[in-house]
Amino acid sequence: MIIALLLLVFAVFAVVLVVGIVVRGSISNVVPRPAKLIAATLFSIAVTVGVVAGALEFRNTGGLRAPALGAPIGLLGGTLVGCLFLIWVLGLGYVYGDARRRKMPAVPWLLVALFVPNLLGFLLYFVLRKPLGRPCPQCGQAITPEQRFCSWCGVQQYAPPYGTTVAPPGPTEGAVG
Repeated sequence: MIIALLLLVFAVFAVVLVVGIVVRGSISNVVPRPAKLIAATLFSIAVTVGVVAGALEFRNTGGLRAPALGAPIGLLGGTLVGCLFLIWVLGLGYVYGDARRRKMPAVPWLLVALFVPNLLGFLLYFVLRKPLGRPCPQCGQAITPEQRFCSWCGVQQYAPPYGTTVAPPGPTEGAVG
């Protein structure tokens, strides 16, 4: 029973560490804070449930309860499930934040990534997302690649749009060489 309590304390320490890493923004600035909090909460719940369920329900081969053996197994299982929750929610948060950053409808893309099975929703998002805008040299506002003029200040954009190539000047007609 003492070993199970020590493992529970270790699990709480690990959860606090993961929550601190996720919430403080070291994962990404694109993922919104609520998604980070939800991911950290689900991770901590999964780890805690794993340790407690392992300590209470694990039975040895003789059918007797063995909390000292069940708690580490529960810790591993809870950590695995918690990591899956963490990755899933942070991925959904990334789709939402990146869609907003690219001036796309964020909620429909979030729902596509959430409900289309086998991660095909994520694949669709990454294939069909718009390119990031570049800043206007005059006012600094984001400009999409296909714009020739800034929508904010009206200055003409001189750089060729993304995805196009500018051919070098060819020889002039009648030139010998």
